[in-house]
Amino acid sequence: MTVLTKAPAAEAPNIRRPQHRRAGRATPWFFLAPFLLAFTAFFVAPVGYAVYLSLFVKKRSGIGPAREVFGGLSNYVRAFQDSDFLQSLLNILLFGVVQIPLMLVIATALALVLDATKGSTSRFFRTAFYLPYTVPSVIAGLLWGYLYSKNLSPFNQIAGTKTDFLASQLVLFSIGNIVTWTWTGYNMITLYAALQNVPTDIYEAGRIDGASNWQLTRYVKLPLLRPTLTLTAIFSIIGTMQIFSEPFVLRPLGYVPDNITPNTYLYLTVARDANFGYGAALAVLLALFTLLMSGFFLRFAANEGDS
Repeated sequence: MTVLTKAPAAEAPNIRRPQHRRAGRATPWFFLAPFLLAFTAFFVAPVGYAVYLSLFVKKRSGIGPAREVFGGLSNYVRAFQDSDFLQSLLNILLFGVVQIPLMLVIATALALVLDATKGSTSRFFRTAFYLPYTVPSVIAGLLWGYLYSKNLSPFNQIAGTKTDFLASQLVLFSIGNIVTWTWTGYNMITLYAALQNVPTDIYEAGRIDGASNWQLTRYVKLPLLRPTLTLTAIFSIIGTMQIFSEPFVLRPLGYVPDNITPNTYLYLTVARDANFGYGAALAVLLALFTLLMSGFFLRFAANEGDS
């Protein structure tokens, strides 16, 4: 007679997470580590130190040297009461409202013309329009400073006048001309590259439907350029807020106010008074102002895109 016995219950297997899964999760951080370290060292740390430094003010007690003591938001209160700093922000705001749209319109027009031009002619003009961007800003300032000189300017010699392009009424427009001359070619190349990525099937479909070259430009090319135009506009806003080299180089050549741009005023204020806390506060406020202007433009561009 066979006796049936109940087999013992199998023990639950010891489930362990495979080692390769944990290693796989760590792999992205391994590749991101160099960037995160550089980003922290060269961006986050300087910004944090600037904010920290902006909380200190210089105070003198008795006849001894001035000492830096914690002042809280005193530097920021002083900045909002500084008429020269506020005027510099107004100057750069008016500058950007006029110069950035004008530069992008010219860059877009040049990109559209080059897109319609093929062969060696297109390559030649692409290079010619881009060349001003390769000139360092200091050299460009010196070059245009000679062209703006009241007594040496070839423009005045041709016209037989004595126009002072660096007078207080014209200096901001003169700086805008230098910036436009320098950066139009750069933006043109960016827009031209975006046009080269448009599938040719879209153009062929439009021509089959009877669209003219102007209609293709108006209803196909320009709408497809909107994302690239938004990107170039954001970069232009950020670059405009940082203008420094051009007015600084032109200062010995004519009347360029200290508060012509925020960066110029910031540099001259710190250089004269060695008040690094106040300079840090101005830098932080300028960064916030730039962020505000960029965010405002992005909101405007998004609303225009949805409409």
